[in-house]
Amino acid sequence: MGASEPRDTIGMTAEEMQAYLDALLQEEAAEAAAERGTSVEEELNSVGFAAARSASSYAIKLIDANNAYIARYLLDRGVFSRES
Repeated sequence: MGASEPRDTIGMTAEEMQAYLDALLQEEAAEAAAERGTSVEEELNSVGFAAARSASSYAIKLIDANNAYIARYLLDRGVFSRES
């Protein structure tokens, strides 16, 4: 999708949020690896990063569900048109 094309969503999609989370985890793992003298892969496979990834995945699902609820609420009240 080009920058000038309208989006079908108000915020990020679940996939975009997951990709953003993955990028954040990569950055954090790189910092932790540099501090600890380990590899990024070791950090990403650690219990702490696994817990962060898991908790964030649940949060993404919750945000995605809430976004769908808000969109339905706004559509039902005529704030947005159903035209594509």
